[in-house]
Amino acid sequence: MVEALGISLIEFVFYLINFLILVGVLGKFLYRPFINMLDTRRQTIKDAFDSAEATNRKADEKLANYEKRIANVESEGRDIIKEATDQARLKAASIIEEANKQADDIVQKARVEIEQEKESALADVRDQISELALMMAEKIMEKEIEVNGQEQILDQVMEEVGTAKWQN
Repeated sequence: MVEALGISLIEFVFYLINFLILVGVLGKFLYRPFINMLDTRRQTIKDAFDSAEATNRKADEKLANYEKRIANVESEGRDIIKEATDQARLKAASIIEEANKQADDIVQKARVEIEQEKESALADVRDQISELALMMAEKIMEKEIEVNGQEQILDQVMEEVGTAKWQN
């Protein structure tokens, strides 16, 4: 069979020994460093995946923390807004109460002033009526007491009241 290929048995053995030596040398100097390089590369890739996984876990934890913070901030914001709204309502109620009190005070003062003005006006009317009565009595005393004369005095006084001659 070896002879059919055109090589002798010695050559075949020599080729076989060379091949085995070549495989041994390549195995020692090339195969093992290649396998070591592949193992190193495999370990590097595994470490990179582990690192990426750890980084993802940290990122997920940070995201969860940020989401909790955001929820807390939103809750605090709602609480602050609620508190401010409540304070504003209390302040508004206080302002309205104060305004109503001031309005009541103003109305009370106005009533007192109106009453004083009314009393003053009544006093003026009484004074004027008194003056009118005195003037009438004076005019009646000047004339003779007769019916026609009294009517004439009354008409004259009324005319003077209409023209406001008797006022100061």
